[in-house]
Amino acid sequence: MFRDLMTSIAVKGMVLLGRRELRRMRSYSVDAGKKNEKLLFEILKKNRDCELGRKYGFKDIHSVSQYRERVPMSFFDDYQEYVDVMLETSSSGLTTSLPLVGFAQSSGSVGARKFVPLTQPEVNIYVRYTVPKMLAAADEYMRRTKGKGIRPGRGIFTCPSFDQYLPSGLPCSNVADVAARQLGKFYPYILVTPFEKLFSGAEADSKYMNFRLGLEDRNLLFMFAIFFMNFTDLFKYLELHWEEITDDIEKGIIGPLASASEETLKKMSKILRPDPERAAELRREFEKGFDETILERIWPNLSVMYGIGSASFAPFAKMARAYTGDIPYDYSIYGASEGLFASTVALEDPRQLMLVDSCYYEFIPVEDESKILSINELEIGREYEIVVTNQSGLYRYRCGDVIKVVDMLNECPFVQFSYRRGQLLNMTGEKTTEEHMAAVVKEISRISGCRITQWAVCHGLDSHPYRYMLLLENPEGRDLSGYSHEATEMLKKINPRFEVFFNEAELGEMTIHNLEYGTQERWKKSRTDAGAVESTYKPVRILDTPEKEEFFLSSVTDPKSE
Repeated sequence: MFRDLMTSIAVKGMVLLGRRELRRMRSYSVDAGKKNEKLLFEILKKNRDCELGRKYGFKDIHSVSQYRERVPMSFFDDYQEYVDVMLETSSSGLTTSLPLVGFAQSSGSVGARKFVPLTQPEVNIYVRYTVPKMLAAADEYMRRTKGKGIRPGRGIFTCPSFDQYLPSGLPCSNVADVAARQLGKFYPYILVTPFEKLFSGAEADSKYMNFRLGLEDRNLLFMFAIFFMNFTDLFKYLELHWEEITDDIEKGIIGPLASASEETLKKMSKILRPDPERAAELRREFEKGFDETILERIWPNLSVMYGIGSASFAPFAKMARAYTGDIPYDYSIYGASEGLFASTVALEDPRQLMLVDSCYYEFIPVEDESKILSINELEIGREYEIVVTNQSGLYRYRCGDVIKVVDMLNECPFVQFSYRRGQLLNMTGEKTTEEHMAAVVKEISRISGCRITQWAVCHGLDSHPYRYMLLLENPEGRDLSGYSHEATEMLKKINPRFEVFFNEAELGEMTIHNLEYGTQERWKKSRTDAGAVESTYKPVRILDTPEKEEFFLSSVTDPKSE
């Protein structure tokens, strides 16, 4: 078949491209500081004639010290007036001289959204270090463990398309969606979708369409998600609906489970054919049960699972293993709307190597914020806030991310994301901040008439949909557990991303629990007794370690149910 031939060509080509990127990552780790400085001066040269370039005299900056003297550190508010103009006109020449190709929507504080400009070099970085790098790393892994490389096949991309555009026609979505559009012409050959566009929520249910088309393909090669949490949701969906989907494959139709538009049904009817043989194969395997071998049984060629599953997302990667078994993981990338910062270099290795050719980096040590360090000056075991100069018009930008250096490759650090200043929870990509949760606590205090002195939050991963557990202290010992619904409604109001995932049943109603008065103070004393400096102590807001969970949850004083 022509499509299979094109798939073979496309996959082999992407493996070659990905190998080049892996070689580049490893080679750039040598003299990483000098190579990262070289990128800085390339950025300044390209943008010397834009408004900010003229304001700060980019053409006269010839050293890192001059750059730091002339250009102040910035936050997004410093760019807002420029962004407002760019959103209206899509014009360049303000913060960058390069043409704009889209905007990435990123969450701000208490419901506000940021629109981050994107240029082609920035988007290219995301494209290069995702699918091509994943396929090359999978090929390396298979050659090392199986003695031969991957066999070409298509894959499932779990993220639906977001049909959001500015009046100018530029896409305005999340950065993954904007970057994915760059591969649109390859979609029919590298993904199970037969079109040069992903399905949007308005066209059909994305979970159904992924499995309807993916299960039909015996030779599936990969599954690609932004977060491993997306996989656990997909597999639960399949466990519930495999019979309906298999029946639709047998009949060659798109069933009612798809909630598909008339236009989608008409378009799909032209290309689908009944496949009773594949349906029978699938039924035999599904009837054996859903265990860690299920994916290997229905897709023997499945060679890699790609998604963010390290650090704070590790629980979701572990949950996905219940279905994926020995299929290797690519723990993907670490980045934000403002830039791609690091990527893994091998499957099953969660370490992420800083991308020297993506952004110019400066680092603020957490323990000494008076210092500014370069990429070659970092130490293993230390935490740093990242400051980035990207290729889309952000200069010395403090995005708020704090990373920990876990290893080194020559001069280049392997890092893991530690936390985002002001951000608490991100189970599904909802990005709930401390400001969001503080506003919820304030609302509960108002409607209950009770003074709440301390609070903390815990992930509720024992049931699906996942939920937040909000723990509240008040000096009166009042029972506030009855305000869970009001708290959830308040969070939906101030964090639109939470509301989206709540409406899609990926997040459930939060639960409120009463915390024994003085719990935070007892925790503080235990830390200072262990040697922590009292002046640097901050109240615990997220129970992100087993030790914190055990300490705080053992102090919950909820009334016992009858």
